[in-house]
Amino acid sequence: MSMKRKTVMSGMRATGRLHLGNLWGALKRWVAIQDEYQCYFMVADWHMLTTAYDRTEGLGASVREMVLDWLAAGLDPKKCVIFLQSRVPEHAELYLLLSMITPLSWLENNPTWKEQLQELSKTKHGLALGLQAPEAPSGEADESLRTHGFLGYPVLQAADILIYDADLVPVGQDQLPHLELSREIARRFNTIYGKGGEVLCEPRAMPTEIPKLLGTDGRKMSKSYGNAIDIFEEPDTLRKKVMGMYTDPTKVRANDPGHPDPCPENPPGCSVCALQKLYNPDWKTRVEDCRAGRTGCVACKKELLSLLEKPFAEFRARRAAYDAKAVDSILAEGSARAREKAGATLDRLRRAMRLVS
Repeated sequence: MSMKRKTVMSGMRATGRLHLGNLWGALKRWVAIQDEYQCYFMVADWHMLTTAYDRTEGLGASVREMVLDWLAAGLDPKKCVIFLQSRVPEHAELYLLLSMITPLSWLENNPTWKEQLQELSKTKHGLALGLQAPEAPSGEADESLRTHGFLGYPVLQAADILIYDADLVPVGQDQLPHLELSREIARRFNTIYGKGGEVLCEPRAMPTEIPKLLGTDGRKMSKSYGNAIDIFEEPDTLRKKVMGMYTDPTKVRANDPGHPDPCPENPPGCSVCALQKLYNPDWKTRVEDCRAGRTGCVACKKELLSLLEKPFAEFRARRAAYDAKAVDSILAEGSARAREKAGATLDRLRRAMRLVS
């Protein structure tokens, strides 16, 4: 008799086309696990509203563009459930029910919330369900971000996960506190309504080693910083971005010893080196050549560009095989499957809460 597959749940904000940070930070992991687990992958359009509620004009296009990238990267709707958060209204009902039992202090004392307010006072943007803090584009300090939705996003995030009885959630080490809050909410619910049993499944972390991916300027890769390399880059823009990448400012001449990794001489490390480690099987030799002054930054960039050209071309070809109509069909089917599971969970919770006779 075969064992029941464990359930995995994750998602991304609907931010449009993705960059290499998204690919290596989450998407490759999703593709790798879709055969082994029952996977629910959510396009988190409601989460966009936590901070970008006044900028929804391009939301529909962003949803389609992101799902096209998911498909091109290898997600298969026959192997996993790809769905749109707002088409599964059961999320909103569970969000409401969990809000009734979540202490306000848990949200106000959430260090990430405080950090996000500070960051977003400079840089107004949104949240990722993938249990990540929002990235920060430039903008003014904005009191309008002090909304119920922004404060309560962890409760919505918990509802997103708990409604699928998720056993596992892919997270990096720095994202564990986000998941722990979802676990605490589930435990509190079970204590109040479980009669000594478990009504809500407490999700566990699926540890994910997320490579630190630097953008073209040496900072963390982010659309908001304008330093991202998108996974659909055309040859001309790819060449321009790679050849303009941040390296080691102390390596003035090709034969100067370089500092490719983070160190006092080059605190962020070299952006080119960071990608060499992902795309070059012989990256250790290249790093040693840099340190010994046996290769220059221009040569290293040209080598990286040649390494990127094939996978980028293959990605563009796979992406061209899909269109907006195909995406709409996949989301409609996936959302119907998600609603079936979410509805069953809510029925169980309503009975536990005595909301039905």
